[in-house]
Amino acid sequence: MAHDERTVYFSALCEQLYNPKSTQEREQAQKILEYSFPTFADEAGSGIAAQSRPSAMEGSPAFTITCPTDTASALRALLESSPNPYVQTFCLSRMKQLVGAQFSLFDGDTKLQLRTFLLEYAFMHPDLQPFVIMQLASVLSLLTRLGWLDVEEYRNVEQDINQFYKASVDHRIVGMQILAVIIQDINGPSPPRNSAKFRKAAGGFRDTQLFHIFEAAFDTLENLLRRTIIYDKAGQEERMQDATLNVLLRCLSYDFAGTSLDETSEDTGTVQIPVTWRPVFERDSFIPTFYTAYREFSSPHSSKVMECLVQIVSTRKALFSLEAERSKFISAIMQGMREIIVTSQGMNDTNNYNEFCRLLHRFRSSASLNELAARHDYIELIELIADFTLKAFQSWKWAPNTSSYLLGFWSRNVQSMSYYQQLGEATIQKLESITIQITRTYVSTQVNSVATRIEEMLDDPLENEETLVETLGMLGQIARCKYEESSATIVTLFDPIALQYQELIAQASSGMNSEQFKDALEVVETKFAWLVYVISAFVGGRPSYLSSDELDAIDGELTVKVLQLMDVNQALQNQHGASILNQKLDTAFIYFFQQFKKAYIGESNGKAIGVYKKMTEMFGVGDQVSMLNIIMQKIISNLQFWGNSEVVIRRTLELFNDLASGYSAMKNIRKLDTTQLIMQNHMSTEFSFFESEKHRQNRMLYYQVLCKILFTDDSCEREFIEFMKPFDLRFKSLARLDSVDAFRQDHVRRALLDLFRDLRGFLIPIQSRRIFTLFFDWFYPKYMPVLLRGLEAWSPTPVANTLLKFFAEFVHNKVQRLNFEFSSSNGILIFRDTSQILRTYGNRVLEQQITEDSKKYPFKYKGISICFNILSRCIGGRYINFGVFWLYQDKAIDEAFSMVFRLVLSIPLQDLMGFPKLTKAFFCMLDDFSQEQLMALPHLSPDMFLYMMRACEHGIESNETWVRTHACSAINKIASFVAKETEREELRRSLDMEDLSEGVDQHSSITGTSPHWITSYFVQFPHVLPSLFSTLFGLILFDDNNEQWSFSRPLYSIMLLQKEYAVKYTSEVIHQQLPERRKFVTEALNNLMDGIGWTLGSKDRERFSQNVSAFKRELNMNNVVLVPLLSS
Repeated sequence: MAHDERTVYFSALCEQLYNPKSTQEREQAQKILEYSFPTFADEAGSGIAAQSRPSAMEGSPAFTITCPTDTASALRALLESSPNPYVQTFCLSRMKQLVGAQFSLFDGDTKLQLRTFLLEYAFMHPDLQPFVIMQLASVLSLLTRLGWLDVEEYRNVEQDINQFYKASVDHRIVGMQILAVIIQDINGPSPPRNSAKFRKAAGGFRDTQLFHIFEAAFDTLENLLRRTIIYDKAGQEERMQDATLNVLLRCLSYDFAGTSLDETSEDTGTVQIPVTWRPVFERDSFIPTFYTAYREFSSPHSSKVMECLVQIVSTRKALFSLEAERSKFISAIMQGMREIIVTSQGMNDTNNYNEFCRLLHRFRSSASLNELAARHDYIELIELIADFTLKAFQSWKWAPNTSSYLLGFWSRNVQSMSYYQQLGEATIQKLESITIQITRTYVSTQVNSVATRIEEMLDDPLENEETLVETLGMLGQIARCKYEESSATIVTLFDPIALQYQELIAQASSGMNSEQFKDALEVVETKFAWLVYVISAFVGGRPSYLSSDELDAIDGELTVKVLQLMDVNQALQNQHGASILNQKLDTAFIYFFQQFKKAYIGESNGKAIGVYKKMTEMFGVGDQVSMLNIIMQKIISNLQFWGNSEVVIRRTLELFNDLASGYSAMKNIRKLDTTQLIMQNHMSTEFSFFESEKHRQNRMLYYQVLCKILFTDDSCEREFIEFMKPFDLRFKSLARLDSVDAFRQDHVRRALLDLFRDLRGFLIPIQSRRIFTLFFDWFYPKYMPVLLRGLEAWSPTPVANTLLKFFAEFVHNKVQRLNFEFSSSNGILIFRDTSQILRTYGNRVLEQQITEDSKKYPFKYKGISICFNILSRCIGGRYINFGVFWLYQDKAIDEAFSMVFRLVLSIPLQDLMGFPKLTKAFFCMLDDFSQEQLMALPHLSPDMFLYMMRACEHGIESNETWVRTHACSAINKIASFVAKETEREELRRSLDMEDLSEGVDQHSSITGTSPHWITSYFVQFPHVLPSLFSTLFGLILFDDNNEQWSFSRPLYSIMLLQKEYAVKYTSEVIHQQLPERRKFVTEALNNLMDGIGWTLGSKDRERFSQNVSAFKRELNMNNVVLVPLLSS
């Protein structure tokens, strides 16, 4: 009766867990179930081992559990007593958690019984739901991975599943479903804790089990095709096909080499089939069987067969015993491809179609061109594939994602032609002819599809430039095979559209309807965008090792086409303005110039003169400097016309930045008249992008580039003064405002934002001390009052954040650019202004009350985080002598620190840890502050001290490594300081005692000093250090992370101060563990202190860190998960 009651009770809870009426019901059910079936791996999983049970369980039936083995038995009992899928799902998922946490605690009998039970349960219930079978199989796979090296019976996977094969069809299907999951899981990624063990299990499984599983699955596939399997239920044949193909595909996709290739490499890697598989791969029927299955199976099983073939064709060449066997293998694959193309078998299904294109690509990647061309039917097959490719391009609506595979196939052929010299003349001519057709068809299809894409609002590849560039890169390689003819096809497409363009412009001048004109213009210019992108790929694909003046001349002719088009487009823009701009065409122009720069501009490419022959005739462009001038003209034009497009402006400035990269490039750029025009008129009102606030980041990039160009020459003081004159005018205009209210006008707000954002962009690339001094002397202290007045007017709004960001960059001593002369007072003056800035902003932000969560960051925490960065950079920059402030009792330092402390205390800890940028800024500041300045403070409020300690405790528990590192560093510095102070105090006392024993007059001895306030606070608040110790040690003991070194540093310092508590805590940890583990844990923890001299010396610190790492390794090697201490 009690057994039935438990089953009913837990079945109801499982139902509530997976099909709850409310969130509260689900949480309550989860809590009870976790308590009732503990894993002993975490606090929630300690369950019945915990001190108190959930109140909702009072009077409810339960299992008696005292150890992990009891939990496993209880889960088995519940699983056997209930056919409910919810119960099955919970029991199996909980069993997986239990096995993962406590497998090493199970004795040999328990390990065997658990695995035997799962196999028998699956055998006795072949009608289990598919998701339950997957859960069960995942538990089996985890058991196999964990016990492979220790339990011999675990290494008989194929033999155990063979019992399913000998039973009914349903059993056979279930067995294959289990195998598919096991193969996938064993081959899956390994967690760091068990990586070595799991890799060995994967290798052992590969060597002893996988081939037999594959062979049995292949035999099943042959039986499916022969129709020798007798079915007794509807749907069994389809389920058998699915299960068989899943096993075959998982076997073929196995990571045989143990390299864990990621998904991005799935279409390039070679499958390293072991040599033991050779007999199957060399069967005459092997490849034909898969092609037969493809023909006879319906979708989606046919596409899964094709996936298997994709893996098979990628097989390494060395697998085959003889060249004849490899030749037979290649011939069978080619024959199957030929039949599919000729009959179009299954090509009406998109999945089949896509996988067949993948098959072509992978086959060409693994088989050499000489190997293929030696076949007597190669020419016929290559013609068929070419015809298939051309039709695929023309059917772009049907299979839009296959172009990259097909272009990849042909680009590999072209690449091979450049270094394989054994190809016959007929083969070479055929391939060259095909490349011309492919280039013409692909480009013409894309160009002709423009009107349809626009009219039907279909996806446009031009809107995804990253993918487009990758695809066109392969087209460029193909075109290089017969470059003159391929380029000619582009010209034949280009010229008619150019005539259409001119006619359209003429019609617009004669009174054509504006809407009709815009619609027609969009189609024509989008066609041009395609052609410009293609030309870019052609020019950018120039191989330097195969270049010649003749090929460069072709690039020159294509470049002339682009420049002519750009001139006409520019004239149209000048005539009609921004109303007819085409973003796709202009981004294509930008991409063309990037590719031209890559191929022809630079120190290594400057000698390519052939490309300029045609350009010299048409435009007078005879070298790269002249070409740079044209590019700069386009950049200026875009900055003038494209103010409404953030994308075009960003791409234009990226091109500008690219041109200014490299010493020689910047030298050439700086000499250009167009560049000088920008430098002399960099704030011109003609640059429309200045008018929009959405170009905030673009403005910064703009001035970053101009800064790099300006300071290319060593002697640039005069140019710098001229360059800064527009800034002088803006500052003087603002300086004339005589009140805070005047600064609060809207046009002043915009002026402040633009001014300090531009200057921040200008400052960012400066790394030289000499150059920074130029800027410093220009700005400081002359224009500092404008910044201070602006902050006073606009704090704490987002406007103030921009001003603060500028100042944070201004005080940033990156690359030692802020190192002043030894006798300079600049550092002291800067910090005085820093103090005023912090006070101004801080007082304003503390006056306001913000309750809306959406406004907290922009109106409060963003500015505070920048203030933290400012102080951190002032302290960490090490160019300010803070001792002077303390020596002369300058109130600036006390006011700055006091304001920062007030800002810190205004932030709830939840918010401090909830806003990532605020969190990062705070802990960076605290780390720098605790280096020296914290200890130099004459006092600190108890509230601030406790807040810092609580924040550090939260910081070391953060999921962000960066935050953890800084929090640990701060704790280490503080604890180390206290430890040193404690040592000094003990030494002082011992000396005093010696004096007393020797009868030295007390009045003549040195009077003892009072303890430092930090030491006093640790005495006043005795819970702080134990709490930090528990958190740090707990993360090392119970958390799965790789940051033992970071944690060990502050832990050691705290242990020096809390030796008694450390012993007590360690004893509690040992007592909390399961009895079977206590001896092991005791020895491991004792080893932590091995060789430690308990000093602050680096030798003891390093030794302790090494011991911590060794301790974690020992836990991982023995698969030990410690049970945490229960929260008090």
